Amino acid sequence: MVKNLDTKEIWEFSKSFVRREGILVAACMLAAVSSLAAIPKAEYIDWHVLVLLYCLMLVVGGLKKRRILDHCAVRLLQKCVSLRQITAALLLVTFVSSMLVTNDVALITFVPLTLIIGREAGLDVGKIIIWQTLAANLGSMLTPMGNPQNLFLYARYNFEIITFLKVTLLPTCLAGGMLAVLLLRQKDRALKVDLAAVKVERGWDLGVLALLFLLCVAAVFHWFDHWLLLAITVTAVLVLDRGLFRQIDYSLLITFGGFFIFIGNLTQFDFLNIIRDSFLGSAAGTYFSGIAASQFISNVPAAMLLAAFTQQKEALLLGVNIGGLGTLIASMASVISYKLFAEAYPSQVRHYLLLFLYYNAIGLFLLVPSVYFLLLY
Repeated sequence: MVKNLDTKEIWEFSKSFVRREGILVAACMLAAVSSLAAIPKAEYIDWHVLVLLYCLMLVVGGLKKRRILDHCAVRLLQKCVSLRQITAALLLVTFVSSMLVTNDVALITFVPLTLIIGREAGLDVGKIIIWQTLAANLGSMLTPMGNPQNLFLYARYNFEIITFLKVTLLPTCLAGGMLAVLLLRQKDRALKVDLAAVKVERGWDLGVLALLFLLCVAAVFHWFDHWLLLAITVTAVLVLDRGLFRQIDYSLLITFGGFFIFIGNLTQFDFLNIIRDSFLGSAAGTYFSGIAASQFISNVPAAMLLAAFTQQKEALLLGVNIGGLGTLIASMASVISYKLFAEAYPSQVRHYLLLFLYYNAIGLFLLVPSVYFLLLY
């Protein structure tokens, strides 16, 4: 029997949905409203980006389900004998894995592991989780598949991989150095945690997923056709694990589609060329605009919006990645780790947010001028 929803229940559900999917709602509303003043075109939607994102989510979801990353992290942590070594291991696996499986997946995988260690050892892990968030956001900067904004910009500006890495390698190294300094300043003590070994589900399906991941990387680098990749990936997942289709973040795909339409509509308004010529005509303007916009609308929408009005691709790439530091919403990956911590330690949320802003402010203070003067000035 279907339950009849009253007005109050509908209202509560709507509020909950908007809080949970605020960026999705904003993207759809902007697309709808802008379509009243401009005629939307199908060509605005970048299917190349959407297909790559979809395939990567399917494949990475399959690899995550087989707990390969958990296995590697636990093996490393079992060798650690001090607090600093444990923290270093958690930061290292988060930093490196974010380059391959996105910052979101790195945090979803390793922050729960940090929370387990905190419970087992009686540690206050808020600071470590904040450092992990910095590691994920900054480590993901290196590669095109490290985060959604990189994937979009790589396709949008038709980057070559060598050119891309020339832009991102130095900032990633600077970020790694910053994390190392934070680690060395941490008070150390003897600590050994007893973690149960994680068993990896081995078999031919693991080999298939690894091959699919390599095909995804090849498609990102423009070495493999994305439509062929979609056909192969969907067919393989239908055979291997159909449950992966239910785990896809479809809201992210719809959000991208909404922003594609909105931004395409904006390009029809001539008066917006003033913005392009004034703020976004130079590398400096684009870089600082990317950082500033990310603080308020998050770095993925900022990248998509500003890309419509600038050809300063290197500056925009750097701006929206460094701009992932700062406010909690500057990078949606930061929201993931915050929610995981808040669920485990609801009474410590205020302290966590203050500490989060403190370390992100340090990151911005150190990286914003360094990257600008070394790469753009």
